Parts: sequence; structure tokens; C-alpha cells
Amino acid sequence: MKQIFSLFLILSLGLLSLQAQETGFEDDGLIGVIYNKEVTVDLRFHTNGIFALAINKAKIKTYYRTTFYQLEIGNLRHSAESRTNDPGISTPQGFSSSSYYFGKRNSFYQVRLGYGEKRYFSEKQEHRGVAIGMSYLLGVTTGILKPYYLDAWVDSGDGNFTIQRIPYSEEHHDVFLSVPHILGSSGFKYGWNGISVMPGLHAKVGAHLDWGAYDQFVKALEFGFMLDAFYKKVPIMVSEKNKPYFLNVYLALQFGKRS
Repeated sequence: MKQIFSLFLILSLGLLSLQAQETGFEDDGLIGVIYNKEVTVDLRFHTNGIFALAINKAKIKTYYRTTFYQLEIGNLRHSAESRTNDPGISTPQGFSSSSYYFGKRNSFYQVRLGYGEKRYFSEKQEHRGVAIGMSYLLGVTTGILKPYYLDAWVDSGDGNFTIQRIPYSEEHHDVFLSVPHILGSSGFKYGWNGISVMPGLHAKVGAHLDWGAYDQFVKALEFGFMLDAFYKKVPIMVSEKNKPYFLNVYLALQFGKRS
């Protein structure tokens, strides 16, 4: 996932460097140079997750209306996820005790592709004031389930216990719910060879505040609601009630360039 995020950021910076030819015409009484394209990057914080990164490629139809495609990478968490403190247990060489999420069986990431629209309700004077509007989007989601690995004391079958790095399974159900058996998380790098995919849909609607609606460089703030829905319950936790949908409140910082 670190490599995916690095590639995503490089792609974002590359797209921001592209320039298209500016066009001049009269629209709603305004005469002069206007912009017809927009490329922006969103840093989005939401309630059921850490954050998401998105890149938007937009076409400015009129001052009041902009349509855009959005590609986003993020994560979602179960409301019951809570990190425990380092248990501080001494372990054999090659293992170390660490904090972990008790009762967690999978990490859940998303790649979202959507089509949306921004509509402004107010004008602003050039280089001053704030343009107020709304943004809404619908799209498809590729959910990625990554097994969560624990370092734990496991019965080797002969009555002896050995420390093993294990993902969740029915065989290890009791281990994942037994604090004395758990030493900690095995780390982010474990589990990528066991990922599975869950398709779904997503939608967003929010208020959009733009400090540069006439400017070349985009500086905007957006806040609202986002919904991700999947065809079945997403198995993030072992015993807590899992759901097929996630409703979030989000706050997004948007930066980019018009051309």
C-alpha cells in the first residue's frame, strides 16, 4: 500500500503540471480570460477512517457549474476498533511485543472512482471573498480486505505453546479473542499475499467553499457526508457486529490548478 500511495502522489503532481490553452469569451456579462479545465488533489479526513487521498480531473462548464472525475484511495474502520497499549511481554528472539487492535481480523482499504458535479450559489469579486456552493458525486468502489496478522502464543498440538504469526481463521478464533495469548500486531507488511476484493458503490454530498473561484490556483474547503455500501457485511472484526455500509462525516482540503 505504501508503493500505491507513492505512485498516486507522483501521478497527482504530474497531472498538476499539465497546462491547457486558456480561452476568452463573454459569459454572464463577464468578458476576458476564463478557465475551462481544473486538476485538483484532495486530502480528506472522515469519521470512520484515518484519511483518503483523491485526484480530480474537471471540466469547467460555466462559472456556476463544474463536472469532474475523481480517483480516490482511502481506508475504512469499524467503530469498535481500538488500539491496545504495548503489553510489554518478553518474547524470544525474532518477536517483539507491540500494540494491536483487539478482535480485528481484516484491514479494509478502498479504491474509489466516481463522477460528480460542483455548483456554486454565489459569485465573488476577483481575488476576494469566498464562493459558496455544493458538490455531489456517485461512483464505484473496489474494497480491499487485507488479513490482520497477530504474534501470539499458539498451541502446537502437543500441549506446548509456540509463538507464531497468524491471520484470523476458525482454528485461531479463540486466540484472537484471548488477551493473554496475544503479543501484538505482526506489522503492516504482513497479509498482502492474502488480500480479497469486495465491490461496492459510494456517494458524497457536501458544502463547497472556494477561496479562488476566479484564480488560477485552487484553494477550497469541503465538508459533508459520504456513504460506502457493499453487497455483504464487511468482515473487519471477529465478534463485533459487522455492517455492509459505512456512513461518514468528512472534511476535505482541496488544492490544484486551473487552465
